[in-house]
Amino acid sequence: MSEPILLTKREAAHLARVSERTLDRLVASGKFPAPIRIGTQCRWERTGLMKWLYDGAPAVNGGRR
Repeated sequence: MSEPILLTKREAAHLARVSERTLDRLVASGKFPAPIRIGTQCRWERTGLMKWLYDGAPAVNGGRR
């Protein structure tokens, strides 16, 4: 089965090896890529998230590291 293009919060947190609550905090502080909103749903693009992790998880949106 192929990998999904868009990840749920649970999948994104698992990929980043953090809890869903920590993922929420990181997004709010600008240290994690913001999700794509589809209605009330939040999703993360797999390729973008993988690139962000490969680049060393740099702060985004002016967040501090």
